[in-house]
Amino acid sequence: MIMTSIPFAQPGMAARDVSETFTSAEIFNSAIPHPVTEDFPVAADVVLPAFSVVGLNAAATSLALATLLYAPGSKATGRLVFSGVGTVDDTITIGATVYTLKAAPTTVAGQVKIGATAAETASNLIAAINAGAGAGTAYGSLTVAHPDVSAQSDAAGIVGLVAKVAGAAGNAIATTEAGTATAFANTTLVGGVDQVGVAPIGITTAPVVDTDAAQRVAIYRAGNFNPDALNWHASFDTDAKREAAFRGAPTPTNIVVRKRL
Repeated sequence: MIMTSIPFAQPGMAARDVSETFTSAEIFNSAIPHPVTEDFPVAADVVLPAFSVVGLNAAATSLALATLLYAPGSKATGRLVFSGVGTVDDTITIGATVYTLKAAPTTVAGQVKIGATAAETASNLIAAINAGAGAGTAYGSLTVAHPDVSAQSDAAGIVGLVAKVAGAAGNAIATTEAGTATAFANTTLVGGVDQVGVAPIGITTAPVVDTDAAQRVAIYRAGNFNPDALNWHASFDTDAKREAAFRGAPTPTNIVVRKRL
């Protein structure tokens, strides 16, 4: 049997008096935990005690305290169909970016070459949106990747759009066209859904204090941990919920949470 000493008066409580201290050895349920650590960003003004159970926020840009309830968000999508090759000066507008069909693109950003077929014009537009191969020939050489969406071929002559960030905000990205051979399925992207909660992926190795700038903190991605020594969101209010917290977590997380016997 592995025994672990927990040096606080109320083991299992998410909040503890700041005067209470403990060593990393008391966090682990095994003598040789072999923890794996990775650095992750933390947004400004976020506070996380050491040994907090954390995951990534909806934008996957910053750590936040993990919650019991979690449902992943989804990215908004759209579809543009070319029924023909298009005509010079036809426009396709995605968000604030305008793409203009041309017989021969110059350096001007957003110009897209009209192809010999609808599929070729669609392929040139996809390249322009993604800033892929063909700068200066398939599209204007000063074109940069679209800030909000990426593009793909859904079928010959059909451009599929996907918001770069999951969430309902993607549903506000406008999609309009002015031409004789193009048609969007909708006037905005659709289907974006916000993430609910934060899925656990690790445990902070050190406290994160309130600062006015973003910072980074290392988190454990593997090891055998004592649940009573960790800082949990209030939704993890039973031993069973804590022990199940990391089941199904993405690789390389391999954390076991087991109460001492």
